[in-house]
Amino acid sequence: MNPAPPVTRIRINNPEDVMHQIAFVITCKGRLHHLRQTIPAIVEQAPAEIIVVDYGCPDNTGDWVEANYPDVKVVRVGDDPGFCLPRARNIGARNSTTPWICFIDADIRINPGWLDWMNSHLAAGCFYRAAPDGGVRNNETFGTVICPRIPFEQVGGYDEAFRGWGGEDTDLYLRLTDEMKLKEAAYPSSFVEPISHDDSERTKFHDIKKRETQHLINVSYIRIKQHLLREHVDQLPIDVRSDMMEQLKRQLGRHQEGHRKTYSVVLEIKQLVARDGKQQDLLVELKKQRRFVLFGARKLRIRARPARRSGVS
Repeated sequence: MNPAPPVTRIRINNPEDVMHQIAFVITCKGRLHHLRQTIPAIVEQAPAEIIVVDYGCPDNTGDWVEANYPDVKVVRVGDDPGFCLPRARNIGARNSTTPWICFIDADIRINPGWLDWMNSHLAAGCFYRAAPDGGVRNNETFGTVICPRIPFEQVGGYDEAFRGWGGEDTDLYLRLTDEMKLKEAAYPSSFVEPISHDDSERTKFHDIKKRETQHLINVSYIRIKQHLLREHVDQLPIDVRSDMMEQLKRQLGRHQEGHRKTYSVVLEIKQLVARDGKQQDLLVELKKQRRFVLFGARKLRIRARPARRSGVS
């Protein structure tokens, strides 16, 4: 195992210098009413770059931003009727140039002093999430992260196989810590304040409307992906990952009890390239079951075996 990179404090004589090292990437799909409330504070703090990704916004978000904030860069995505947050954030990152990137949603207000805090606290070898409040993380700010560009790019950015609510942030944080050996650090949660809204807005452009069901799919996907990368292959191409996610959606999309209930799924994963260079097809079974069949704690178990030529439908 490679040692973790050293944590080196950034020393800056001019308090404004760190502002010129950070890009704010704001993703938006049908949230102009939120962005109107949140972007003024970001502009006021004057980071080096602000990128708004207008992901096919039906309310013409990009036009409004360009008319009111000409120094903000607008990137438009018009080839997807749905919303893929990981893709939107990756596109925003590719359109920025700074060593640090702050990924933030359109419904997150920032409070005065955040960039000053970054000036005195950001350190190489770390990425930053909102600190728990009373030991509990706020799900609404879970995805608001400050990340160094180079490790973010080296780990492949956000996994664009995620479509639907959540999961992509947890997956990224795991890869930054496990693969890049970054330390997860925290910024004071008082700097970020979510605008409250109901689940109908969160899932408006997603196929699956029930958050518990989407969470179940996301957890299953992450566990299977981790197992394959740990035990069988060195990489999983995006087409393979997307197919894994689609199979999970078909099998778990109607699941009503979320993570509380036992369940079992079997995925057929084709054309994997094993570490010896040989191509293989695998059947991967993931089960959440009680330890003693009818009682005991529920645990996730994963087993992979070679697939027969006929496979599963």
